[in-house]
Formats: sequence, C-alpha cells, structure tokens
Amino acid sequence: MSDMTQLSFGSYLRALRNAQDPPMTQELLAKAVGRQKMTISQFEQGKNAPPQGDLLNKIVAALTLTEEEERELRYLAALSRHTVPSDIAEYFFNNPAICDAIRAAKLSGGSDADWKRIESFFNEAGNI
Repeated sequence: MSDMTQLSFGSYLRALRNAQDPPMTQELLAKAVGRQKMTISQFEQGKNAPPQGDLLNKIVAALTLTEEEERELRYLAALSRHTVPSDIAEYFFNNPAICDAIRAAKLSGGSDADWKRIESFFNEAGNI
C-alpha cells in the first residue's frame, strides 16, 4: 500500500473524486452509482461505514481509477470494516494456508519488510 493509508476511506474517496478531470461532484458520483448525494457525503465524512460489494464496485467504475488507486480504496474500505479487501477475499478464503502463514508471521514477529519480500517473490514469479 502507498503512503495514502494514513487517510481514511472518506478522505481518500473525496481526493479521488476531486482528482477527476474535471473534478466530479458528490451529486455526479451519486447519480453514477444510483444513490443520493447524502450517501456520498456521509461516506466522505466518515458518518457511514464504507461501502462494500456492488456499491463499492460501482464507485470504483464511476471514478475510472488506476489499479493502485482501486487497491488503495478497497484496502481503506476493508480497514475501516476490519475485513479482507473485497478484491482478494475469494482468493484469501479459498487458500487456508494464507491464514497459517499470517499466524506464523505474527507468532515469529514478522514485519512489514518481511511481507514486502514475500510480495516481491510473487511479483517476480508472476512477472508483475
């Protein structure tokens, strides 16, 4: 994840919306996802839990995000809900060894740097 993880879901959503060219209003985003402006406003102000499922997918599509922006937005939504990001949930739950690896890392004091090395391994293996 980037340094944006210091942001909340709502502040990142607002930043992404305003970064559109031209900037997208709350009204336009709400219309694009089939909701009211108040819904978008409440997400941005942290008054509602971040969206999930179809609504989050619609927001991602409406904002035409880069792959990194989409991953960050999904991560922040999941972080707020204390869940697995929706783009990896199926893979996560279909591979129980992931939980075993996380538990082993926790018990051994694994660090973010350790996980970055693991990420590098998979990126190299997949030529990403």
